[in-house]
Amino acid sequence: MKAIRYHEVGEVDVLMFEDVPTPEIGDDEVLVRVRAASLNHLDLRLRAGKSPRPVELPHIGGVDAAGDVEEVGKNVTDIVPGTRVVIDPTVKTPKGPSVMGVNFHGGFAEYVRVPASNVVPIPDDVSYDDACTLPVCYVTASYGLFDRGGLQKGETVLVHAAGSGTGSAAVQMARERGAHVIATAGSDEKLEKVKEIGAEATINYNTSDFAEEVKKITDGKGVDLIFDQVGASAWENNLKSLKTKGRILLVGVVGGGQTTFNFGPIIMRDLSVLGVTVFNAPRTNLINAINMVSLNRLKPVIDKKLPLSEAAEAQKMLEDRSQFGKVILNP
Repeated sequence: MKAIRYHEVGEVDVLMFEDVPTPEIGDDEVLVRVRAASLNHLDLRLRAGKSPRPVELPHIGGVDAAGDVEEVGKNVTDIVPGTRVVIDPTVKTPKGPSVMGVNFHGGFAEYVRVPASNVVPIPDDVSYDDACTLPVCYVTASYGLFDRGGLQKGETVLVHAAGSGTGSAAVQMARERGAHVIATAGSDEKLEKVKEIGAEATINYNTSDFAEEVKKITDGKGVDLIFDQVGASAWENNLKSLKTKGRILLVGVVGGGQTTFNFGPIIMRDLSVLGVTVFNAPRTNLINAINMVSLNRLKPVIDKKLPLSEAAEAQKMLEDRSQFGKVILNP
């Protein structure tokens, strides 16, 4: 089969489109013919050697994938060949989660093997392209906003980096729940697109102080919840943007993973800081996302679709932050 594999970590030029053996499945596994795989920044960090989870080389990345079950192991009775599926990338183990595309080979290939318990059937009205956007971005959004953050109808949420796959998912998920959304992004062009998917107010973080803008938009009240993929560089302004008893969801650290701060405001204003790890989310989040797409209550935002052979170009788009929403590879 063809796959995108790297034999060393580095820039996008380490990605090789090459022939590799088709995986042989175990008794409790299935072989999935990949029809679509979506990119995440985790894929880039692993390839660049910047993740705290180093991979065994050579490695095939790809955390998100959807396709058709090609073959099943002899112990598999509830899934049959030909079933259209999306893969839940998180394999729960006694030692913690093991993740497709991280701890074992992933979906940037024509075929991938996974435990049978990790494939989730998708209805015919959900495309492979849409399905492969769901496991990381839409599950992160729903798990963070609702399971961890407790977002309620009528509350106001600030979504940072709303032009990203996860950010655009969070905007849609929050609006679908009946929350008010303020979104940040790095260009006016992206902000116009964010408005189209549900943001009621937008802030260009490159040209404005977002804490000051939040105060203006909310008449000085601040927001109930912050969905933050940025981390350290946004920390102080995040605190300034929250109401008393507000909550911050720490989803990512693209703006740095360490900072110093005064505990006083958190204590005196009853603020909550909550970590969000998609790999701890229950399967129900993925199933709910599939159902919402099927019911046209969600429409995954896909910026561009490329053939598998052009994975380097696709990853460069994410590195440059030139995309709005998701970038898809089709083997």
